Parts: sequence; C-alpha cells; structure tokens
Amino acid sequence: MSGQSRSWYAADDGAAAVEAALVMTVLLLLVTGSIEFAQALWTNNTMLLAVEEAGRYAMVHSQGQSATCAAQTQASHCPALSATPIANCAAWAAEQVLSAYQAPNIGVSVSEDTTSTPATVTICASYSFNLASSVQSPRSQCSSDRAAALSAAANPHGRQTTLR
Repeated sequence: MSGQSRSWYAADDGAAAVEAALVMTVLLLLVTGSIEFAQALWTNNTMLLAVEEAGRYAMVHSQGQSATCAAQTQASHCPALSATPIANCAAWAAEQVLSAYQAPNIGVSVSEDTTSTPATVTICASYSFNLASSVQSPRSQCSSDRAAALSAAANPHGRQTTLR
C-alpha cells in the first residue's frame, strides 16, 4: 500500500507548465521593455536631429533676408517662442525633419534674442511618451518628458553652437 500512495508534495505533475509560465512572463517583460526603450531612444535621436537642423537653418540664414514661414506653435516645457521670420523658418525646418521621420508628439519652439550681441537663437524641442501605452490600463500610465535646447550665436569670427 505504501507504493500506491504518493504525497502531494512529491508530485511533479504540471511543474514544467508552471516553470514555463514564470519564464515566459519574465521574457515577455524583457522584450516589451526593450522595445519601449528602443522607441524612446529613437524618438530622442530624431528630436536631436530636428533641433540640429533648425540650428543649421538659423545659422546659415542669420545674416541674410529670411523667407516668410508660417507661425510656429509653442512646445510644452520650452521657453516662450519668438515670432520673428528666422525663428519661424527654423521651426519650420525642424518640423520638416520630424514629418520626414514621422516622429510623433515632438514639439519645437524657437526663440530669437536680438538684444544680445551677437544675436542668439534658442531652439527647444520636447516630447513625452507613455511607457507601454498599449499594454497598460489608462489609470496606470507612466510618462516621461524630455527636452533639448540648442543655442546658436553668430558672430563675425565664426559661429558658436552650444547643445544643452
């Protein structure tokens, strides 16, 4: 009779299924986290590319007559924008880069300070993303904000650019 009865503690029926469920959960979390991190990194790099392109436009066109571009919109977490032609066209150049890369939720604001010598242009871009937005419920969203600013000053001895 002792050979017939087995202890519940010694039974291993279904142990492989439980182990597989635990391992698959951790693996799924790692894959999802890697995808979200890669998407945030790509968005950050695209934002920096747009800021650099806007700075390039502002430096190249700072001495001459700038074209007339549409008015820009205020980006969140950025200083107040300027409605000058060079600022509007630099923001337009950044928006062109962002639309070419189909980057979502990135705002660009450009301000021009003509009171300083030499005149400076500050380009600020910001974005926010929801971590695992497709997986989480609306009540448990985690968001992050990131901003980059580029200040460019044109002077007679060359151009100086500072990326913060």
